[in-house]
Amino acid sequence: MEKKETPNGIDVGSLRSLELNTSSTIELTGVIYDSKEKQLNSEKGNQEIEKVHPTSDLDALLHVVKSSLGSGILAISDGFKNAGTIVGIVGTVFIGMLCTHCTYVMVKCSQDMCRMLNKPFLGYTETVEQALLYCANKRFSRYAGFVKNCVEGSMFFTYYGVNTVYIILVSNSFQSIIATQFDIHYNVRIYICAFAIPFFLVGIVRNMKYLVPFSAIANVLLFVGLCLTFYYLFTDLPSFSSRPAVAKITQIPLFFSTVLFGMEGIGTMLPIENSMKKPQHFLGCPGVLTIAMSIVVSLFCGLGLIGYVKYGEDTEANITLNLPGDALAQSVKVLVALAVLFSYGLQLAASMDVVWKRLEHRFDKSIETKRYYQVRATMIIGTVILALAVPNLGPVISLIGAVGFSMCGFFFPALCETVICWEKGFGKWNYILWKNIFLAIVAILAVVSGSITSMADIIAEYS
Repeated sequence: MEKKETPNGIDVGSLRSLELNTSSTIELTGVIYDSKEKQLNSEKGNQEIEKVHPTSDLDALLHVVKSSLGSGILAISDGFKNAGTIVGIVGTVFIGMLCTHCTYVMVKCSQDMCRMLNKPFLGYTETVEQALLYCANKRFSRYAGFVKNCVEGSMFFTYYGVNTVYIILVSNSFQSIIATQFDIHYNVRIYICAFAIPFFLVGIVRNMKYLVPFSAIANVLLFVGLCLTFYYLFTDLPSFSSRPAVAKITQIPLFFSTVLFGMEGIGTMLPIENSMKKPQHFLGCPGVLTIAMSIVVSLFCGLGLIGYVKYGEDTEANITLNLPGDALAQSVKVLVALAVLFSYGLQLAASMDVVWKRLEHRFDKSIETKRYYQVRATMIIGTVILALAVPNLGPVISLIGAVGFSMCGFFFPALCETVICWEKGFGKWNYILWKNIFLAIVAILAVVSGSITSMADIIAEYS
């Protein structure tokens, strides 16, 4: 098998695909495909590529949970502040169901396209592009290039925005620690500038295999931080009736966007499913996806509700900032901040790949490596500049969730399924078509309303 490398130095013969999301960082290693293909179904002509180190159902379950549980869960209590207790619970469950269904749709579409094109694996962008190129009698093929650019643009905005959120979150955490412990009060922008150097050192690493230890440490730190956070939330918890069941209707878009930011992990689901020893166990009920998302939704509901009941209108965009000033609580802030810092480099890879694909052909091979690092360094500096411009965490999270994850999580899966089902039919009463129209409307409404509300908050904050 010919050995090729991605711009990040990954041998694609050893690692077929790596996709990242804003909620967490996940690296699927050891997925190696044998060069010999086995003919398993002569009638359908389907081929299965032998996996040397496949993952078990339990491994896949843990991957899905990790991909949807990350720094975004720290903002869910602030989301409940914009919804109320009852609306928060119902809304979180509803959004979780939508995210699960759209992930199911995207994985199913990828499987259908792989069978149609006789390919072992298709990523998120490739699935959407190939569906437009080859389905519905190619009547939508003229739009494939445009839609691919839209998908990549949404991915770039989402992941690049997440890196900006990481810088803001770490800076806010250490600002709170210094102010509490030493009574020293500096503007958060001072901390953003100070942490630009460690973020640069983590983010400039090109080969992702060197970042695997950082990713493992980040997962452990975040898990410990969340356990300690729950301990503080349940201490002297007020009555649930002390908080409103329904918040102002104008704040609902902020809640919707915040939950999407934290929960949506559709970008990682295809490589997880593809790495499984029994990929047919990923979908279905109960399948790996259903069980994992049930755990994720339960954790979001629990932390969101308890955090909001505990702190009410004083709930911060990062729940750890509400913790008291004792040493243990301050250690939680440090743990979570370090977890986010160590995840920065891997998260940057997604947006870097989008940019580098557009630029690499412009450079001579002799200076390609040098230009790669220059582009990567420029992108890191760009996240610092954006964080300096808008250091308020809440509206930034809502904006990214509204625009990036609404499109990637709802709109493009609905579009892909509609195109694939165009010729074979949309089921009884065209329910698939009506369902996808509903998902597209939800995505568009989320983009418009969430963007307007988030931008209004940002403008009000800094006017």
